Amino acid sequence: MRQITALPAWVRRLPWLLLRLVLSLAAVLTLTFLMIQLIPGDPIRLALGPDAPASLVEERRHQLGLDQPLIKQFFDYWGRMLTGQFGESLLSQQPVGLLVQARVANTAVIVSLALIATLLVSVLGGLLVGIATHRGRRPRFRFGFTLGTGILAAIPDFLVAVGLVFLFAVTFRLLPVAGAKTADAFVLPTLAITLGSAATMMRVVRSSTEVVLDQDYILVARAKRLPALRVYLRHALPNLLTAALTLGGLQLGTVVAGTIVVENVFAIPGLGTALVQALITRDYPVVQTIMVIFAGAVLLLNLVIDLALGALDPRSVRPRG
Repeated sequence: MRQITALPAWVRRLPWLLLRLVLSLAAVLTLTFLMIQLIPGDPIRLALGPDAPASLVEERRHQLGLDQPLIKQFFDYWGRMLTGQFGESLLSQQPVGLLVQARVANTAVIVSLALIATLLVSVLGGLLVGIATHRGRRPRFRFGFTLGTGILAAIPDFLVAVGLVFLFAVTFRLLPVAGAKTADAFVLPTLAITLGSAATMMRVVRSSTEVVLDQDYILVARAKRLPALRVYLRHALPNLLTAALTLGGLQLGTVVAGTIVVENVFAIPGLGTALVQALITRDYPVVQTIMVIFAGAVLLLNLVIDLALGALDPRSVRPRG
């Protein structure tokens, strides 16, 4: 019988990656439930107000199942999350799913634009700077790049957002300061999230570029007198993408956290603003749902990055056993 060609290592690891995804989601669901339970205070009393009669408070607690034993609440919570029945808001008494549906598009646009911009700026910028400073050339430019990216990476996202508002919205009046009614309203939020993450990744890509340019295959390509653009894009760039994607996976949590902060700075009606409002009012069903959505998005994107890394560089994925 003819032997079937062995599958690539990253394809054979796909079941393990999916298992890791499932276990991570299970941990997120469990920790989110326990974290909410440990927060002091009565959310029903807060939602109904201090003057609400005790009978109304108890009736509302019974409707939401909050008077049930903790273990039953835990399994009911799992059942709702797995079936997409996220419950009702304690404050508005509206389905949480409707709130998420109305706001998820704005958040998805910001996160997508920020990730794409971060990868493009960091990879292309780091490559160009690495080429320019290779083998100790342009030391002053290298020092300025290191200093500038270090400062950008250290500044919190909300301060970057405030600075962008002052510069582009207040001083020059080029872009809107808040809302999400027009496409240009997403420019400043995307920049606020991208600058810090891209600065961090550019430093890594620049260092990797200088290492890659000293490899034998690059020297051979140059010895063959191939065009410089071809050497950089065809031979150097694919090897830089693995480092960029690896660090990009680590930056996903930062991008999501930055989205929550930036949405509130620019008053964008997204999941980030809904999460902060729900935390203030102790609207726990909304908090739990949005936290699970954010965590699930990060885990799914990490899975995609793992698969992309395995396809780009099989050496980055070692088969088990």
